[in-house]
Amino acid sequence: MALRFMQGLYSFVLVLITALLARYFTEQGMISFYDTLDIPPGTPENHYFSYAWSGIYVLLFLSFFIVLRSRKTLEQFEDANAMFVSQLFLQILSTFSFFYMEQLTASAIVIVLLDIVTALMMHTFFFISKWAFALTVPYLLWLLFATYLNIFVVMLN
Repeated sequence: MALRFMQGLYSFVLVLITALLARYFTEQGMISFYDTLDIPPGTPENHYFSYAWSGIYVLLFLSFFIVLRSRKTLEQFEDANAMFVSQLFLQILSTFSFFYMEQLTASAIVIVLLDIVTALMMHTFFFISKWAFALTVPYLLWLLFATYLNIFVVMLN
């Protein structure tokens, strides 16, 4: 029981820290420069982003918790943990570089790296739990959409 609680807490804290940092950086950019950008076709209204990210963060928490509960070896834990933490770090870095630093090209590079690391994370999750893998599919789809938006923002500005 204590192990399950610690696994849930670990997963929750990682995702919560990421969500809070990403939200802070996004809010700063929304205040300072986002409205001055030319944005690509298909860009949703700003409030839809918070709904999407809220759902994605819940799915990320659940998927990683399932992985922590389902892994069979220490090596599986180390691989899954490294991939999960890496994609969270890149997610923070992407938001930081785009919204906070206003470095659109750097952000585009980071988000492409994030796409790759997320796909690798999903590959790792697949061999531990098919459910955990399935819960990350919406995240990758959203990231690919965000990548499209980011690259076109670079091209338009």
